[in-house]
Amino acid sequence: MKVSETTPVVAPERVAAQQSASTGASGARDKVSIDATQGASASVSSARRSSSTDRASRLQQLEASVRSGTYTPDPSRVAEQILSDAEVDARLQAMMQ
Repeated sequence: MKVSETTPVVAPERVAAQQSASTGASGARDKVSIDATQGASASVSSARRSSSTDRASRLQQLEASVRSGTYTPDPSRVAEQILSDAEVDARLQAMMQ
C-alpha cells in the first residue's frame, strides 16, 4: 500500500491553537447529542429479547431430538466448521508471532 499524503504530524497543542485561530471570534464548537442513541438502544434490547426466545426454542427442539435419538448432524457442515475454526486459529497464531 502506498501512502501519498505527506502532511507532517502536529502536536495536540498546535492543533488546538490552529483550530482556535481558524474559528476566529465566532467560537464554533462541536456538539454531541445522545438523543438518537436511545432509539437504537431500544432496538438492540428488543432484538436481544427476541433472539433469546428464538434461541431457547431452538435449544429445546435440539434437546428433544437428541434425547429421542433422532438428531442427525450434517457431516459436511460439521467438517466445514472444524476447518473454519482451524483456519482462524492458524491466522491468530501467525499474527502472534
